[in-house]
Amino acid sequence: MKDPRSVAEMDGDIVNHWYILAHESEIPADKPIRRTLYDKPYVVFRDGEGMPRAYLDQCIHRGAPLSKGWCDKGGIRCPYHGWRFQADGQVAEVPSTGEEGGGVEGKWRLKGPATVFQDGCLWVWPGAGEPDSATPPWRFPTPPGKHARGYFMVTDFDNEVGHLVQNFMDVPHTVYVHDKWFRKRRAIKVTAHVAVSSGRVAVTYHQPDDSIGFMGRILNPAKAPMIHTDVYIFPNLTRVDYTFGTNGFIINSQCTPVSRHRTRVYTWIAYNVGFLSRLLEPFFRFYTRKVITQDVEIMEQHGGVVKLLGENTPHSTAADELHLAVQKLRDAGVQDRQKPYVPNYQRERDFWI
Repeated sequence: MKDPRSVAEMDGDIVNHWYILAHESEIPADKPIRRTLYDKPYVVFRDGEGMPRAYLDQCIHRGAPLSKGWCDKGGIRCPYHGWRFQADGQVAEVPSTGEEGGGVEGKWRLKGPATVFQDGCLWVWPGAGEPDSATPPWRFPTPPGKHARGYFMVTDFDNEVGHLVQNFMDVPHTVYVHDKWFRKRRAIKVTAHVAVSSGRVAVTYHQPDDSIGFMGRILNPAKAPMIHTDVYIFPNLTRVDYTFGTNGFIINSQCTPVSRHRTRVYTWIAYNVGFLSRLLEPFFRFYTRKVITQDVEIMEQHGGVVKLLGENTPHSTAADELHLAVQKLRDAGVQDRQKPYVPNYQRERDFWI
């Protein structure tokens, strides 16, 4: 059955967390942009020092969208009546009054969420009240070693956060959706150890002969044993690690709920292949974009059916243990954002890929 609720209504207390509103590469130096989180539009612009700022995309005068205005003197000017606001949101100029401040200094200012600029990303707290922490608790990691490199990719998905975080950690789909690009079907047994604690679902895969196609030959020329771990971090983060001796790569995806069936994903990809790391970056960018585009396509197909028919009641097998664990944490978080940190258990499951 189709669910008529908005994404904010569905997520309940999950709204009260830090989310990425924009990456620094998305924010021009000289004009504002609009970004949407939980169906709310925000205007994002850079102040006179180049730091990103975010407010609700609505002028407090007559409600015009500030994202259609322009940057001016380190602040932003409304396109409708020309009201200018300082970087801190305070009214700085009301042209129709003939006065610099319009006689409203210290009285009126733009509305906006708590914001933090961290790791090249503008994070916001869209929930009610003060944030639970002064800064987002998550920092994007990099593999050890002087040759390690990393980059962000920003991708829009026509699907919901819950489905996406499960997709990013799902191994069985890789032999079909990413056939030959990432894995190919070999009917080999994989034992997955699933550990749930502290708001996380950590999965370690035990399969000595596992590989990731031709990408593995580039990352692992010495043919060292591959260690593969996936972690879901409540409410909207995943971390996927592949380690080959001293080489390896990390894929972090932070999901920002835009609307009921749309999510913007900020993916941090960090890797270390020794002295070849810098030389191979163009290839890694091409390869990871190709693989993520394949996920975009299957998630669009999946999301389209959910729009038409609503959520189904899944028939789960041993390979779905991580999906059940992730959904359990998210369901608990809808009621109370502290509940996902209570479950503590471990399970082992076998499946074939």
